[in-house]
Amino acid sequence: MHFDLLYKELGEFGLFSKYIVFVGSLTSTYAGFLFINSFFILGVPDHRCAIPGWENDTYAVQNDLHLAVINRTIPLAPKSEKFKYDQCNYRTVSENGHVSLKKCVKWVYDKSNFQSSLAADLNMVCDQAILKSNAQMVFFGGLLAGSFLTGIFSDRFGRKPTLCLSSIFYFMAAMGIAWTPSYVVYVFLTFCVGFFSVGNFMPSFVMGMEFVGPSKRRYPGLVGGYYWMVGNLILAGLGYGIRDWSTLQIVCAAPGILFQVFWFIFPESPRWLFSQGRLEESKAIIRKAAKWDKVILPEKFFDKVFQTAPEPYQGKIWHLFTSRVLCIRTLIIFFNWFVVCLAYYGLALNSGDLGGSMYLNFFLQALMDFPATTIALVLLDRTGRKPLLVGSMIIGGLGCLGTVFTIIYGGEEYSVATTVLAMLGKIGASAAFSMVYVYSAELYPTVVRNAGMGSSSCMARVGGMTAPYIADLDRLVSGSLGKALPQIVFGTLSIIAGLLALHLPETLNRNLPETIEQGIQFGREDEKKERAVENEIHINKAFDDPRPWTHL
Repeated sequence: MHFDLLYKELGEFGLFSKYIVFVGSLTSTYAGFLFINSFFILGVPDHRCAIPGWENDTYAVQNDLHLAVINRTIPLAPKSEKFKYDQCNYRTVSENGHVSLKKCVKWVYDKSNFQSSLAADLNMVCDQAILKSNAQMVFFGGLLAGSFLTGIFSDRFGRKPTLCLSSIFYFMAAMGIAWTPSYVVYVFLTFCVGFFSVGNFMPSFVMGMEFVGPSKRRYPGLVGGYYWMVGNLILAGLGYGIRDWSTLQIVCAAPGILFQVFWFIFPESPRWLFSQGRLEESKAIIRKAAKWDKVILPEKFFDKVFQTAPEPYQGKIWHLFTSRVLCIRTLIIFFNWFVVCLAYYGLALNSGDLGGSMYLNFFLQALMDFPATTIALVLLDRTGRKPLLVGSMIIGGLGCLGTVFTIIYGGEEYSVATTVLAMLGKIGASAAFSMVYVYSAELYPTVVRNAGMGSSSCMARVGGMTAPYIADLDRLVSGSLGKALPQIVFGTLSIIAGLLALHLPETLNRNLPETIEQGIQFGREDEKKERAVENEIHINKAFDDPRPWTHL
């Protein structure tokens, strides 16, 4: 099948293609609502033990008597840098006057940031604080499973059924979270949200790629990326304006009902239909696209487009590990995918612990995606892939590590500087995220490109599953060091990944490898040329001229 002939007639990015890309990418905005809304849903407010025997106890001080009882019952937090109550223990006095600490069995929560929070409702604090990280990890586990299974479903049953069926279950699971009665139900539903989110936005991206010409295939990813950023920014506004977690969840999930109209307004991919032998359906969609674009298809056009081509040889993922060169290169790519996803989502989830307004911090980290993606887009074909990826990872890592000094040695008065440095880290992670897709796809040989990108995506999901635990290290380690520890981990790993990427070959303006053998040799020819230049003996040809006036 030679679909490239189709784009010569219809144009590589005609009106119908724009419709598929710009309307289909709305699913990325919806994903932007739900991917990290756990930042607000599972936000942990300041809290302390409920005073035993005090009915209607509240975190806010009610009167002088209440304050006196609080001060007598609740100790100060250990190693606290400022006046703050212990969040997990209270004092008891025995009959002989011995004072001891006991763990809380009930808590009261500050309502200045959250009117209500699922983490507070289910008491995901103190010894149960790990439950929050576990729940966020389960979401990324759902993404991992969805990446495998919905991709298979899409190739077997079609892009449109996968998109539409996933959107139904995605909407139902996301909406169901608002009425979750227990932690187990919440974990199950959040896994479903992660699982079906892949089927909700990935088929629309694939359809966009299959509806545009070869030179325009960056646009579906670009449009989807910007739509995702818009979703994140809208989420920041919703989180600030809606302080009740269940109401916020309903508002974030509600737009999913709109995607049910895709059953009626979205076509199936004509490429996929052809691959299944459904030629007449494929032709009908192409004719519809031609009508939209006001193009008259020439006679016997489909006889040229629907030519049977032999199936190319497809390698397997393990072929990337049969050579020392490819093995090292693949491991470096895997590590970069792991780190970039870990840093990207970890910095987003950790933005509430940087000091200052958690809502402003979340908004700023979401906003950083715009300049980061734009910078990557502008410099992509100017600086080359490798310098841009390496620079993004190292600059982002240095930004994260810089927060160590403002957090540990500066305290709250340097919260603005901490936020600025953390946002620099987010810019680096966002730019690297944009770059690693392009760079990896160009580095993998054609015969294993799909397998390589799929495996890289799995490594990214593992990074996403790890991110909540790193982001919540400050809840396990007390003091300023605990607050800085997530940034230390993100920064250190980012710099290591950037330095390792120095060992990857440049792909800009290079013929990409097609076979495993070409993949092994890719980049090594440049090294041979550089060595030849270094070893070349330069001779001054002026001394070879026999004419006497040329001699000194």
